[in-house]
Amino acid sequence: MRARFALTELPVITVCPENAGAACAAAGRALRAAGRGQLGGRLELRTGGPAPQTARQAAAVAAVERRVAALAVASALRGGPGTASLRVRPAD
Repeated sequence: MRARFALTELPVITVCPENAGAACAAAGRALRAAGRGQLGGRLELRTGGPAPQTARQAAAVAAVERRVAALAVASALRGGPGTASLRVRPAD
């Protein structure tokens, strides 16, 4: 999974795809934890694998979405490219 985060001065986070609410919340938490909660941004998530077939797989994907979003925000706050990527481990 890949994420790209671009900072904005408006305190709103927009997410693509729209159904990635957990990733949006993780990005907001990462901004607040860094003391930059007054900022917002645009978060884009991309996956290359198949859709999850079980609840366990869906939970694994959601966990990776949250983690990759936080890493992308941290990269942007450090002045980096605002990108991150992680593999989703296949669930049993």
